[in-house]
Amino acid sequence: MPLTAKGKKIMKSMKKQYGKKKGEQVFYASKNKGKIKRVDKKKA
Repeated sequence: MPLTAKGKKIMKSMKKQYGKKKGEQVFYASKNKGKIKRVDKKKA
């Protein structure tokens, strides 16, 4: 699913902090757990 501007900003920050692969894992884990909200665009 495409990311919102907020999602892109958080993803970029996590990739910078954790590295490319681990940053993505942390981002999606946080999203699935509910720690970060409104980071992906809803399907129409």
